[in-house]
Amino acid sequence: MPIPIQSVIHVNINCSNLERSLPFYRDFVGLEAANHTHPVPQDGAGFGMHGPVQWDAHILHDARGYEGPGLDLLEWKQPLPVGRPAAEPNRVGFFRIGVLVPNLDDLYARALQQGIPCASEPLEVPLGPGMEFPVRAFLCRDPDGSAIEFIGSPHVSGPRLIHANVNCSDLERSLEWYERGLGLETRGVSAPGPVPGRILGMEGSIDWDARMLWPPGQGHFAIDLFQWKTPGPIGTPPTRANQLGLYRMAFAVEDIHACHEEIRTQGVVCPPPVFLDMGPDIPIDGVWALFFPDPDGTCMELIETPKL
Repeated sequence: MPIPIQSVIHVNINCSNLERSLPFYRDFVGLEAANHTHPVPQDGAGFGMHGPVQWDAHILHDARGYEGPGLDLLEWKQPLPVGRPAAEPNRVGFFRIGVLVPNLDDLYARALQQGIPCASEPLEVPLGPGMEFPVRAFLCRDPDGSAIEFIGSPHVSGPRLIHANVNCSDLERSLEWYERGLGLETRGVSAPGPVPGRILGMEGSIDWDARMLWPPGQGHFAIDLFQWKTPGPIGTPPTRANQLGLYRMAFAVEDIHACHEEIRTQGVVCPPPVFLDMGPDIPIDGVWALFFPDPDGTCMELIETPKL
């Protein structure tokens, strides 16, 4: 049976310098830093890492606050961050987060003024048959090179986190896993046929087949599950929790140990839940967390809702 997901808690982005990245997400993207997690060193086994680990992070939210998803902006202190964010839009794993904004052209002008790298000017992106209208968007990179997609919307008054893109190698296999295992619901299809690749900073034409997956009964935040057709998918997701860029996505559950047993019955190999200290700025002792891979190895996370 599916994991009984309550909500999306956050998407994690690992950065190399929190003091540099925090102003980008706060002042340019327009998110608000809500919680600071800076625990003492603790066992890294839950992250699949040997020895003690430590991080410094801020959880940022849009205007919905805790009613919506967060962005877990994290700098690894021990071990230090490694690698780089995905450079290629068709690399398997997380590639970009999507943010709705009320005035796309003003934001793009600010990006140019501040020297923020953008793949193109705002462009119309067709979504494919059955979708009522194209979206207008542009993609930029944060200070480390993580990809942020801004989508114009007249229905929001400020920035709103809307989705995380997960590139997969086999859409049919991954779609069945997310729907059966996590209970997510497909509420949108994007298969527009060949379109100019400029929107993502790519040459020539590009083509994809994608589904928008949402937690049951919710509309706060989605997974944009994406299989590349032209060019085809490349590479594999990062396997180290301290890899720079988008690394994991966290869902809230009521009973994490029961969820672990259910995941094991589905054939997913993962370590048992671990209790993580969140540091002195958080008004709870810590949280129970479970890290596990999707069919391609992209990292997903369950967090047991704290009992206050």
